[in-house]
Amino acid sequence: MMLEHDREPHKPDREAVGAAPVRLMVFGSGLFLWGVALQVSGLSREWMQWVHDGEAWLHESWAVVTLLGFGWPLLIFGVVHAQRRADAIAVLVKAALLAMVATQVPKLLWPHPRPAMVLDPNQLSLVGEAVLHSGSMPSGHALAAFAVLGAAWLSRPGQGRPLGGWVWAWGGALAMALLVAWSRVAVGAHWPADVLVGAGAGLGVAWLAWRWEQHRPWRSWFDRRLGHWTLVGFLALAAVSWSFTRTGYPSANGLQYATALLALIEAVRRAWWCQSGRSHAAAAPLSGMSP
Repeated sequence: MMLEHDREPHKPDREAVGAAPVRLMVFGSGLFLWGVALQVSGLSREWMQWVHDGEAWLHESWAVVTLLGFGWPLLIFGVVHAQRRADAIAVLVKAALLAMVATQVPKLLWPHPRPAMVLDPNQLSLVGEAVLHSGSMPSGHALAAFAVLGAAWLSRPGQGRPLGGWVWAWGGALAMALLVAWSRVAVGAHWPADVLVGAGAGLGVAWLAWRWEQHRPWRSWFDRRLGHWTLVGFLALAAVSWSFTRTGYPSANGLQYATALLALIEAVRRAWWCQSGRSHAAAAPLSGMSP
């Protein structure tokens, strides 16, 4: 009989590792097709009117949630989460690049009007400044939030191992991404179809970024000293740029400045790592959601 201490350490299940991207794509495809069906059927408009009918639920609180879906905060949180894992940072960077294309190209090719341009002002309980320009499909906030979440999920250490206690952390991250996406409907900036299509496309972007890194890796660049300093510069730029970004949600200014401060603190910490000459490869990952 094999004793407990004689058992071999757990090895990642290759089938489980391979199943994670497939499940991600299935989930993303489902969200995307759901959004397309809502758009084609016209039910997206009816859903929007139902959401904004009557007294607004947690009215101004949605401004705080939607603020987290802007590009700068998502990238800041993504870099902080990745810590010094070059592979995770590489996937995040590629996901960000692909997300910009996936968001802007459809808006240019199909300038679908925003809710505030179509519905009567009395039919919307708007939060913050009304968005009055075309380019509603897809929701950039939803796409970016799910792209960052998917990139973090696919590049997490311990692929194929049970999540254990970390299932709550990942469940919370998914819940937050869903809230960020839905906040775009709640504040009156996007139709439900925009959000569903954006969320599904975001997971597709994450998968593409992950596959890109598998075939054309950038991780070696972020393992170099110059790569570390590039991230320091990015975080410093993010702190300054995000501080002066006009979001249209003045009630969430406190969170905006707090996020900028987080970027500055992370920039200083990474600069200390580089200046002290500590080995990037030898440093233990400090990611808060690593299983």
